[in-house]
Amino acid sequence: MENTEFSKFIEELKEKSDIVQVISKYVPLERKGKTYWARCPFHGEKTPSFAINEVDQYYHCFGCKAGGNVINFVMNMESVDFMGAVRILAEMANMQVPEFKGGIKQSQDDASTRKEHRDRLLALMKATAKYYNENLFAGKNPEALNYLVNKRQVSREVAAKFGLGASLGYGEVVEFLHSKGFTDKEILDAGVAKQNNYGKLYDSVAGRLVFPLIDIMGNVIGFCGRLLEKADFAKYINTAETELFSKGKTLYGINLVKKKKQTNPQDEIKYLIIVEGQMDVVSLHKAGFDTAVASMGTALTEHQAKLIKRFTDNVLICYDGDFAGKKATIRGLEILKDNGLNVKVVSLPEGMDPDDVINKLGRDAYVKMLKEALPLIDFKLELVKRESDLSSKEGRSKYIEKALEVLKGLDSDVEREVYIDVVSEVSNTNKDFLKRQLRGLDVDTDIVEDKKKQISYSRQAVQTVDNAIIKAQKFVLSCMLHLKPFAYFPKDISYIFDGDEYVQVANAIESARGSVSSKQVIEKCEEYLGEQFSEVFSEVVAYESAFGEEENEAKYFNDSLWMIYKNYLENRLDELNKQVSSEPDLTERKKLITEIAEIVNKIKNKKVDLQ
Repeated sequence: MENTEFSKFIEELKEKSDIVQVISKYVPLERKGKTYWARCPFHGEKTPSFAINEVDQYYHCFGCKAGGNVINFVMNMESVDFMGAVRILAEMANMQVPEFKGGIKQSQDDASTRKEHRDRLLALMKATAKYYNENLFAGKNPEALNYLVNKRQVSREVAAKFGLGASLGYGEVVEFLHSKGFTDKEILDAGVAKQNNYGKLYDSVAGRLVFPLIDIMGNVIGFCGRLLEKADFAKYINTAETELFSKGKTLYGINLVKKKKQTNPQDEIKYLIIVEGQMDVVSLHKAGFDTAVASMGTALTEHQAKLIKRFTDNVLICYDGDFAGKKATIRGLEILKDNGLNVKVVSLPEGMDPDDVINKLGRDAYVKMLKEALPLIDFKLELVKRESDLSSKEGRSKYIEKALEVLKGLDSDVEREVYIDVVSEVSNTNKDFLKRQLRGLDVDTDIVEDKKKQISYSRQAVQTVDNAIIKAQKFVLSCMLHLKPFAYFPKDISYIFDGDEYVQVANAIESARGSVSSKQVIEKCEEYLGEQFSEVFSEVVAYESAFGEEENEAKYFNDSLWMIYKNYLENRLDELNKQVSSEPDLTERKKLITEIAEIVNKIKNKKVDLQ
């Protein structure tokens, strides 16, 4: 029930979200025939190669190969997930996103009530952020302003960029919010205040320098307060987790990274620098490192990894100089690696954080440290080395045991060979012995290697297809998808296509049999392929745009179909010839030879015979 209701909502949302109108909010478009063109917002280019088909409600870039429907576009442009894009489009279309609880769709009244409450909390947070900000710049907390400007050399401009503020004491923010009409329950639900044993509300970040926590959509969702002087209690404290704010889903400064991406979409974000403290982020941005963000504590989560992945594949972890104390962060770094991110660890001088480095050693010193960042494997081996007593036999034995466990996780034989040398040198141990020990740990190595080879072959399948065949396959599939009258086949013909993705797209089109319009075919193909459509599918949808008005489209289609079919026959011929040479049974050999003769005859007569 839930899936059916939500699917209906998504279809209605796409109907009301015209892709041309949505994309035109982000980039200027120029119409040529039935296609709109633009310079791609996802990569740098001088000549427009970004095509939008208004009829099919689809976009495709012939440069970077980005493509999809209106939801895919918003996901990529806003750096949000599927539901984030749905919410953005729903707001544009003035639609209410349905909510489900326990698999049951909630009533419109319940959904509206929750939305109204959430909107009230967001308005409260925005007002609170403005209040704290005005406190700082009006000089109502001179210690905080002096700390920023004089001690940390943070200009008013940089402070304003982050919306920094100051709390005056325990009761002031509560009084301010009451004056704006917010209730005690709303103030508590937002996490701005806590309640003491006598039922009185007090500021959660009382007397501290305040950093608004802003999500990827630009909403203030929480606050972090920093002490101005050393004390026996926590230097940083966050407001409570609420329906708006979750530490594991938040990265401080990610809103500025998104703004950078949207301001200059052609400029690649090469890496994100992840630090521990909000002040570190401010100092790094001040020094020109404008892709720095802070985790809410050192335990990175899968949600944060996926958030980072929307902007870059490369991460530099730059926690403070307590190298040995970072053993607990390894799990978080593994989560980043498991989500396809390239992770390096920046080593800082003992006892220093990034803010200290910028202010005491300067920008150039920090650049040098970034360049010397250790790949995750090197960092893990260095941790093992530092906690081992290599002067004793027992210490070396422990080092070898732990180091080999680290190497066991490597995917590449080349990497293993390189790092076996490192372990051998550090432990002064024979390399062949270490290899034997590693093989003992890796009892499933052969199975893993077979799987890796299979994956490698699968990835190379499309690449090994001749370029002319690729073009022919795209054109034939595009004509089938757009329901050209000469491109109808009564039976499934996916078997003649070469390359896994082309077969997958052919199967998707076959699954849409009976559709009355190309738009309906596309929608059914999307459903068949799932949320993440293949690059090949988006190219097929947009492929006719590359041809413009083809004068003899049917002839070109027939020529392309023959090219594909001939390629299939030739591949089949190769298989049969191999089978004949190794087939011991005479009867079976005669059958194979007969099939070979039939294929040779089809190739000679250019006969397309689709079974």
